[in-house]
Amino acid sequence: MKNEPQGVAAGRPRILLIDDEASVRDALTLVLEDEGFTVVSAARGREGLELALASDFDLTITDLRLPDISGLEVLGALVLREARRPAILITAHATRETVAEARGRGAVGVLSKPFPPSEILRLVSDSLALA
Repeated sequence: MKNEPQGVAAGRPRILLIDDEASVRDALTLVLEDEGFTVVSAARGREGLELALASDFDLTITDLRLPDISGLEVLGALVLREARRPAILITAHATRETVAEARGRGAVGVLSKPFPPSEILRLVSDSLALA
């Protein structure tokens, strides 16, 4: 889990990133922090949900396949706890059914891995603008 850096400027959008692959967490954290976002990450779904309950996030990005619960379960739990907070599902296993279910559980977008940094940045910016 990555802790929030000290001295983070007030008003900086906070993103919760849940993915079991360290390389994905590291890469996305770098991309997002370079654009001025604060990123807190978790490697497991339940850990991410605990973080969501303990702190306020402007957006959640979660992988579909996690070692303990699915990203779809994370989305469902976040909707119950974090009404009106946008969430994005990322996956290497997207199907039409997965996309439909993710949107039904509150996801504002679904990205198929691998995706270029510009794609996640566009979706994050668009999602935060709508929030």
